[in-house]
Amino acid sequence: MGSRSMARSLIIEIIFLLISIAIYATYGLTNFIFILFSLISTYFAARLLTKKKNKLVLWLTIILNALIFIIFKIGLSNLGLNNLNILAPLGIAYYTLQVISYIVDVYKDKYPAENNFIKYALYIFYFPCLLIGPIHRYNDFKEAFTKRKITLNNILNGLIRVLFGLFKKFVIAGRAFILINSLSTYSSGGAYALMAMLTYSILLYTDFSGGIDIVLGFSKILGLNLKENFNRPYFSESIKEFWNRWHMTLSNWLKDYIYIPLGGNKKGKIRQKINIMITFLVSGFWHGTTYILWGIYQGIFVAFPKLFRTKNKYLNTIITILLVSISWSFFIYNDPIVSLKMIGSLFTTFNYSNLFNNLLNLGLDKINYLVLILSTIALFVYESKMDIINKKIKKSSLEIKLIITAILIIFVTLYGIYGIGFNVEDFIYSKF
Repeated sequence: MGSRSMARSLIIEIIFLLISIAIYATYGLTNFIFILFSLISTYFAARLLTKKKNKLVLWLTIILNALIFIIFKIGLSNLGLNNLNILAPLGIAYYTLQVISYIVDVYKDKYPAENNFIKYALYIFYFPCLLIGPIHRYNDFKEAFTKRKITLNNILNGLIRVLFGLFKKFVIAGRAFILINSLSTYSSGGAYALMAMLTYSILLYTDFSGGIDIVLGFSKILGLNLKENFNRPYFSESIKEFWNRWHMTLSNWLKDYIYIPLGGNKKGKIRQKINIMITFLVSGFWHGTTYILWGIYQGIFVAFPKLFRTKNKYLNTIITILLVSISWSFFIYNDPIVSLKMIGSLFTTFNYSNLFNNLLNLGLDKINYLVLILSTIALFVYESKMDIINKKIKKSSLEIKLIITAILIIFVTLYGIYGIGFNVEDFIYSKF
């Protein structure tokens, strides 16, 4: 790369960084104290580790950054100081994992420490990823910027993906959100609890993956090819496979920095199962202390993959969807005791006729139910042939891409749920 190209690239990165910082600043200047600490501490620690491998520097940097996360995301609520959670730095759950992966990778000589402070700062501050991920490794992020290329084709492909994310968020998740608000108030459980769990599966997936589509699509417009975070998770035939397809950047982070360092599968089957359980305990803890039981639940089915396993792959997929949906109970009700009660009610309370008669009192009328059902089916059909469809779209002419863009804009505008009474800014995973 010539000096002129390098200077141009640096200017662009400075612009990206300043824009990200400016947006981040709108959420409160106190955020900067903690994100700057993570940025500066890991930047200089990594440079020290390049000169001399010092475990004290490594562990002190990791512990200090992890401790800040634990205090703000875990400690305040346990001390009854929930009202102070407003002070929790925006995106702390994501950038903390990124700086830890960076410092560990440098220590293990996976790549050298970054000398350019601006490049490393952009890795931490890149705003689209701060809210909901994906959780990047530094070498992948740097490579994406090195190969960045803005073209008309990239802009259109990125725009289509952004609009598809908005379709998931506003058309499907918007309606599912209204249903969950009603269903979660029914303490009788049974059919209401089951419908809530299945609806939440739709809500969480379309909300989270829709947000990721927006992040990756926007990045594509800027010429960046970032890591995928989902790969049709509800087509999985086991919980283990599900976690290879859901929130993949977090799953890979947990595997590389928790599971493998514990010994992975190299110390016998019993130790492997213990390592899996510890890894999912960490995952539950990352989400919050109220999700530890959820982590244990997931860990059991990953550690014992043959539970409820059949010889029919379609039946296995249905069972996996049900098991995953039941686990979302810990997200719906937030109180682990209530969540367990609702799970128990699935086997003791059979009020399905009552639910059927009450469907139109749950916040959606017939038309909105129809839009929700048909849109969910359309998403399922698309994902069943996603690779083929995406290849055809990418190879399509400019005219076809413009038509797809126009259709998505019209559909989201006409059928999206947004406006007064619905906060479109709140993605579920932004609170983690």
